Parts: sequence; C-alpha cells; structure tokens
Amino acid sequence: PHRVLDYIRFISDSACRFAKMQADIIRKYIKEDDFVTTNGIFSNLDNHRMREESLDFMTYDSYPNFAYCLDAYDEKDPLKDRKWSRNLAEVRAISPVFGIMEQQSGANGWNTRMEAPTPRPGQMTLWTMQSIAHGADYVSYFRWRTCTVGTEIYWHGILDYSSRENRRIKEVRDIAEKLSKIQVIAGAKYEAKVGLIEDYDNIFDAQLDTWHQRIDQESRKNLFAAAQFTHTPLDFVYLREGMDMDELKQYDVLFYPHAVILTQERVGLLEEYVAAGGKLVLGCRAGYKDRNGRCVMDRLPGLASSLAGTDIPEYTFVAPDEGKICADWDGEQVEAAIFNDILAAAAGSAEVLASYTGGDYAGEPALIRNQFGAGEVYYFGGAFAMDTAETFLRKLGMAEPYRDVVKLPACCEIAVRAKGSHRYLFVLNYADKEVEIELKAAVRNLLTQEEENGNVAVEKYGVRIYQIA
Repeated sequence: PHRVLDYIRFISDSACRFAKMQADIIRKYIKEDDFVTTNGIFSNLDNHRMREESLDFMTYDSYPNFAYCLDAYDEKDPLKDRKWSRNLAEVRAISPVFGIMEQQSGANGWNTRMEAPTPRPGQMTLWTMQSIAHGADYVSYFRWRTCTVGTEIYWHGILDYSSRENRRIKEVRDIAEKLSKIQVIAGAKYEAKVGLIEDYDNIFDAQLDTWHQRIDQESRKNLFAAAQFTHTPLDFVYLREGMDMDELKQYDVLFYPHAVILTQERVGLLEEYVAAGGKLVLGCRAGYKDRNGRCVMDRLPGLASSLAGTDIPEYTFVAPDEGKICADWDGEQVEAAIFNDILAAAAGSAEVLASYTGGDYAGEPALIRNQFGAGEVYYFGGAFAMDTAETFLRKLGMAEPYRDVVKLPACCEIAVRAKGSHRYLFVLNYADKEVEIELKAAVRNLLTQEEENGNVAVEKYGVRIYQIA
C-alpha cells in the first residue's frame, strides 16, 4: 500500500505536468479575454496544483439529479440532491472563483445505465441557485438540444429531439430573469466560520486502507450533513505545503476528523492556528502514519500528541455484536461510531469531557479538551455519527449562526455570500412541498425588490434571496 500511495502521487504529478504543458501552449495563441479551465474535479489528482499552474479558474459539472438514478437511488440518504452542495463546496475550496460548465437541465442516463427521471418543475431553478449560492459566478447548461445518436441519447438537455417549445426552456427564461435581478452578487465570497480540513495525503491513503476509509467516509458525510441540517455554512479547507496561517484564522472552528497521516509542517500550522485562539476538533486515529503511509512507533496520536494533550494507550473497532457505543458529555449521550480510541489526559492543560458508557471500555475517557495557547483542541475517540456532529456544532456555539435573521425547517439550506459590507442570504427549499420560514427582521427580497418580514411561504423547490446587510 505504501508504494501504491507513491504511485498515486506519481499519477497526480504526471497529470499536472501534462495539463501545464497544454496550458502553456494554449496561452501562446488565445485572445486577451479568453480563459483556460476544465470541467470537473477528479480523483488521484492534486486539483489545487493543477488550478494554480494551468487554469484561470475551475469549472464543474453539477448533476444533482444523479441522486434519483433508478440504478443507484438511496432512500436512506438524507441529503439526496442537496448532496451536490458538498461537491460545490469542494470546488470552492480549490478555486474560490469558479463556474459551472454543465448544469443539469434534463433527465440523465446512458443507454447502459444511470436512468433518471426528468427534473421536476422548479428543480432546474433550485439547482442553478444552489450552484450560485455556493459561489459560482458562471452557469452553462448541459445541453441545448438532446443528442439523437450515441451513448447519450437519454442525456436530455433543455430542448428535446424535436426542438419544440417545452417546460424546461420556459424555466430557463424565468431563471434568466431572476439572474438579471441578482447581478450585484457576482464576485461575492461564500461566508463560513466552520471549516472541514482535508489534505491529499489522507484522501489518497483512504482509498487504499479500509481502516482509514471506513471512518473517513462516515465522518465526512455526517459532518457535512450536520452542518446542512443545523444551517451552518461550512467550507472545505485543504492543508497544503507553504500554506499561510491567514487562510485558517478566518475560521472559528476547524474539524480535522481523521488526520491519519501527519507531517511536522501541518502540525506546526495547526499549532499556530490554535495558539492564536482557534478551536480544532480531531477524531480517532490521528497521527498513526507518516507521509509514506507507514505506521509510526511513537505513542499515539504521534505528532499531534502535544497539540491534543492526549495519550492513546489502546484502541479498537466497535465490534459488530456491541451495538452502538456512546459517550456521556455533560449528561448528553453522543455516539462514538465505528472505532474507539481509549484516551488519557497527557498534559496539565488537558481535561476529560466525556467517557464511554458502554462496551468493554465503559468509564474510560472518550473526549479530551486541551488548552493550547489561546485556543482549544478537542480530541474525540470515535468517528462522527450525525447526532454527534450536530452536538459538536451546537456545544461549540457554531450551529444556526443566522438564527437572529431567519428561522427555517431542516429541509431548507441557507448560504451567505459577502461582498464588502453587504451580505446576501440564499434560502433553498429541497422539499416537494411548501414550507414556512420566519424572518426576524425586515430584509429585501432581491427577486421581487420588496421588503419581507415575519412568516413567509416558500413553494416546493422554491428559492429566496435576501440582502441582509
């Protein structure tokens, strides 16, 4: 696995070099206003490097209707098409200025798989605004007319085979009218005070190591979903070589759920962030590998030991016959999913906040908080279940940051884009029914240019865009 990890790095390096070779040639011939981009984010690739070396900005192909594919529908997935907000957040982390090369407009499916229904009335608008809410300043639909030959004859565009007037082109006209009213938002930055840390070493390693993969997938899925359902705007934050701490200090709380591979440079950056007053949350299995993917022979959590103020004398997967293992945090039960690090406070500034309440390690520490400079580090011994992620957001004071502005049901997403002193709040209703939101003060609806206050009805798949400052 260690050689495969290096092979993935080689693949990434080769692809980045090839992209740069092409971009350098293209730039010899393009006009002044032409731009160089690509149409997605891809695995086994350092997308940050490619963007910095070869592209003016990223574009992405956004297909939320994949959530409703007949051959892959997951009834238990709480996010469904809303999950594409996660993908858009990933693109934004790579390229703060980005666009959508292919925004879904019709049903999708090849002649071999991925059969999906036609987007329902209003969903094209909802998904377009989903992209814009997350930072896109350019949106292009796929496709204009549906192809009549080849693999993609069922990959529908705005027009069907006959090119006749239809519902979708009417909706595109309505979207264009809406966009004409929100031009002021162009160039505004997505605003979040919570970050979810990623790095390419751990992304690559989690593809190769099932121990790593199992906890990583669970925690990242649930942390993002918990932020969505508590209406907490969230950014993905990539740790990269030569990164400046200024990129971290804009966040009040950073989650680094499973920092399996750690380097001294990354730890130093995190120490600087916490010492300056930041709050860092670590999950189980931190620091047990070096950059080559080899297990360290230090006491765990390895390079993070001083920062976390924690020792890990023992660890285990949660056995299938143990059921759900929880920890008591101030009288509240939080699940320590999948894996349990058995913890011990290893610094005078560290204190136990929660202990396991079940299994063979009942009574042992499950959560330790360590004061480090002006900030705090929370080391949690498990992976993050949904309820656990919501509890962390709430107890750290990050849930519902716009509760003084708007109250809304869980089926709605909010996003805020900021430009100068102005703030623009998007409300996106993913439910197939009308819902009610409560505005706590008078704000201007950019789509109607009218002030709204109090209870407001939002139609199914409806969108509201307010200037709140």
